[in-house]
Amino acid sequence: MYIYYPSCNFKRNFPQTAARIADYLKTQPDVKIAGCCHVTNSLPKEGDVIVTVCMSCMRVLEEVRPDIPQVNLFEFLLGREDFAWPDYQGEAITLQDCFRARGKHSLQDAMREAMKRMNMEVVELEPNRDEVIYDGSFLLHEAYPQNKKEAPDYFDKYLSDYIHVLPKEEWLATYQEEAAKITTERTAGYCNVCVTSLREGGANAHHLAEYAFPESR
Repeated sequence: MYIYYPSCNFKRNFPQTAARIADYLKTQPDVKIAGCCHVTNSLPKEGDVIVTVCMSCMRVLEEVRPDIPQVNLFEFLLGREDFAWPDYQGEAITLQDCFRARGKHSLQDAMREAMKRMNMEVVELEPNRDEVIYDGSFLLHEAYPQNKKEAPDYFDKYLSDYIHVLPKEEWLATYQEEAAKITTERTAGYCNVCVTSLREGGANAHHLAEYAFPESR
């Protein structure tokens, strides 16, 4: 059974898209929809596969439930023969990678393959993949205590070398700097914080799930 964690932040930032994802997953007999990763992490059992749409949920669950394999939503969708990918008619769209996806090569590949399935021309934003340093506001403040408690290897030990705390009034300038690198009309990201921060910085940014689950589906 696939256990999908819909992400509290994703549902708050992209409520209509979250609802459309849930509607689709409810048609899949081998999928169960969980709740918050912090309170339902005991739900998966041996033989299950965790499905995440959020970079923090991914990192929390891989420490809380290291016994359960995990895939991103787009890795899951790429394996669904009934999923109807929308057609963006060859539009060039910039892909914003996420710092928390460093080392997750199958996830990084899945995002690019999903864009190709939607007939998008993938425009890489450098630095990318394992060299990406952008994560919106995520690396500009201390990690949240609950994340540090449940997944200390990542949110405490690993991130300590990468977090550079800035006053909140200075965050916008970092978003604008990243947005200024974009040369296409639209941008795709797969991280809640990356997308919302890019939007604040002036980019026409959308979560890749918004492209995959448009209103007209």
